[in-house]
Order: sequence, then structure tokens, then C-alpha cells
Amino acid sequence: MRPLLKQLYRGVFGLQFRTTLLLSCVVLAGTGLTGAMYLRISARFTLAQTKRHARDLAKTLSVATAEAFERRDRRALLEMAEGLVPEGEITYIVFADVAGEMLAGYQQGAGNMTHLVLEDTRMVSVEPINQPQLRVEGGGGPLVDVVYPVRLPGHSPEDTTPASTIGFVRLGIGMAAAETRLAEMFRSVAGLAVGITLLMVPLGYEVVRHLVGPINKLADAVKAFARGDLDTRVPVKGRDEIGDLGRTFNVMADELSKSQNEWASLNAELENRVLQRTTALEEANARLKDLAVRDSLTGLHNRRHFSELLLRLFSEAKRYGSDITCMMLDLDNFKRVNDSLGHQMGDRLLQMTGRVILESIRESDVAVRYGGDEFVVMLPRTSPSDARASAERLLAKFRSTLMEELPVASIASLSIGMASREQDHPAEAIALVNLADEALYLAKAGGKNRITVLRPAAAFPNDNDAVLNSASDHS
Repeated sequence: MRPLLKQLYRGVFGLQFRTTLLLSCVVLAGTGLTGAMYLRISARFTLAQTKRHARDLAKTLSVATAEAFERRDRRALLEMAEGLVPEGEITYIVFADVAGEMLAGYQQGAGNMTHLVLEDTRMVSVEPINQPQLRVEGGGGPLVDVVYPVRLPGHSPEDTTPASTIGFVRLGIGMAAAETRLAEMFRSVAGLAVGITLLMVPLGYEVVRHLVGPINKLADAVKAFARGDLDTRVPVKGRDEIGDLGRTFNVMADELSKSQNEWASLNAELENRVLQRTTALEEANARLKDLAVRDSLTGLHNRRHFSELLLRLFSEAKRYGSDITCMMLDLDNFKRVNDSLGHQMGDRLLQMTGRVILESIRESDVAVRYGGDEFVVMLPRTSPSDARASAERLLAKFRSTLMEELPVASIASLSIGMASREQDHPAEAIALVNLADEALYLAKAGGKNRITVLRPAAAFPNDNDAVLNSASDHS
């Protein structure tokens, strides 16, 4: 029973069935694509012929009706239209003067000329001129529509002066006959594709069967080898690619059997080396990750890493309803220090500032070198009053450290702008940073070397002083 199920499985899901199915699909697709391309070319050719025929017919009518146009003989024009339209492929004929006023017209069935009539029912469209168009308006199906000018009669073709236009002939030729021919072509191509595909199924199956048999034997040998039967080999008869594959398998099996013990010892040694290298790589990655998020001069977090830290801290504050304060710091007169004492002294001042910030904040606070001589400190779970006290301690420590370590740079000072999230405002992290930045701007504008605090306006909608007068200076 089991071998029978195995054979059935191979018959339905095996390479032979799938290859035969693939060949049949390829043949069907190729025949279908070829037929589709033939039909497309035929449709384009038919449309081009119909357009050319419509233009030639309109040109002939323009010559035949020139005298009637010149006399504005509506009856003659109508009789000509009635004589041409009822029979044949012409769907409608319209004669109009140069202004577009319809002189006469006739159509097969109702609604075929509706798209030609303008708002003034006496007027019809006469554009574009001498450019046959495929249209689908009206009730008679697709048709080719063309407008051709009618010239004054008696104009000689050798005359280089163009004759005056005295009217237009507009006619439509239906595509029903062409569509019928194309439908017959489609049925023929579809029948041919199906017939070729049905013929390919038994032929492809028989061809593939001779190729798949040796492959199945090789697959059985590989499965046995994978289960641990290292003595398994495959019989090799032919000298084709499948025979080469069988010989290659046998050689591989011989080599694997010989080297099994070697692989065991080498694998143990390799695992030990991999463990050592993995440990070293993890340590190196940790160092690289720290370098990627740190400012090389001050050791603080860099601005690129600040965005990630800001969003995480602000999201935690919103989730748990806790306080968070943003403190922005800027070195006053830093450019003067660089210009007068040199960039090396400026670097020392930046390093000292970064160290003072780290020594003045808690371990849970986040200090960032925001750019140039500007720093940011995020104070999570810190009330506005506690944050203000922390800023005052930082400012005092900066002054004392500057006088002790870099008295020559005493022209430098520190301006601090602060903003806290109060009553769920601001709602976005970047808004809190912008509010602190605005506070820093006010501190710089107010004389530098001071602390300025701004409170969110949205938290105090009825108290203008909460925004305008909440700035306090510390000099």
C-alpha cells in the first residue's frame, strides 16, 4: 500500500507531472501570445484600412457635393445622404457649412449622430478636420468618424493657391463587419492553441518519463544517504548529464565516508573558535554602537541619537502621566573664545561643559551635544520646580569650574532655556524641544548667563501671563 501511495504522490506532485504541465503551459502561452499578437496586428491593420477608406469616401463625397454646397441645395444633399446610408457600412452622413450649421444629414437608427450635435441643435462639430477618429458614442457600436472639407468646385489640382472651404462632410463607418472578422480569427486561434496543447500533453509526458526515471533513482539514493546509510551508491549506465550526476554522487559519497571522522574533530574545534570569535565580535559591536551614539569630543550622546531618545522618553511620560523637562544650554561668547584663544581652547571649554553637565544631572537624565556649542538635557520624571533647581546647580557649577580650570576663558558663560510638559501639553516631543529652544532664545536675548523658563500656552488657555511672564532670569 505504501509503495502505491508513493507512486501516486510522485505521479501527482513529481517532476514528471510538473514538467509535462510546464511544457503544456509554455506551448499554450506561446501559442496564445502569438495569436494575441496576430489579432492585435490584424485589429490595427483593419482599423487603419477603415480610417483610410473613410477618408477616401469623405474626399469623394466632398468633390461630388461641391456644386450642391455652393448652391446650398439642402434637398440634393439630403437625397445623396439617404441614398448612401441605408445600405452598406456607412452609419451616418452629415453636411455642414463652414460655420458648422447642418445643411443635411442621415443616419442608420436613432442616436448615432447625438454626439455630433452641439448645444444649438442646428450646429454640429466639424473638428478635427481630415483626421479619422475611432469613436464609441452612439447606439451602433464603435465606428470611424472623419470630417473632410468641401472646396469650391472647379479648382484645379495644379493650382498652387488653395481653394476656399465652403463646407464640411462628416461621416461615420461602422466597425461591425471588422469586429465579426476579428471574432472569427479569435475563435480560430483559440482552437489552434487548445489543439496544440492537447497534442503536447501525451508527447511531453512520454519524453519526460525517460528523463525522470534515473532522477528518481538518484533521489532515493540521496534520501538513503541522508538517513545515515553511507554505503548507498547509484548504478550508472549512461554517459549523459544524468550519468555524470550519478558518478558525481558516488564520488561524493566515497569522499564523505572517508572524511566523516575528520569532520567530527574539525567541527568541535570550529565550534570553539566560533564561540571565541562571536564573543570578540559582540564586544567590538558594543564598542562601535557606543561610538555611533556618542559625541567624540564631549562623550555625550550625539544629535543623531537624540531623536530616538527624545521619542522614547516623551512616550513614557505620556503613557504614565509623569513629568518631563527639556533643558537647552548654549555657551555664550563661544566664538570670541575660539577667535581670541584658539580652537584648542574652544575644544577644552566644550569638554569641560560636557563634564559639568554629566556631574550635575542624575543617572536617569540624558545629556546630548545638540550641535556646536549647544547642548540638550532631558529630565524624565522631574517636576518643573525640581528641574529649575537642577539648572541652577548646573549653572553655578559651570561658573565655579570655569574659574578654576579655564580662567583665561572667563568671558564665556552659559544660557539655559527650559520647558516642561504640564497638563498633557505639549502633545508632541518636538513641540517640547521647540518650546525649550524658544526659552533659550529669550535667555540669550535677555542678556545671556541666565535661566529662562517657558510654560506651554495650551496648558493655560485663559492665562496669558503663563506664557508671556513665566520667563525668570538668574544672573
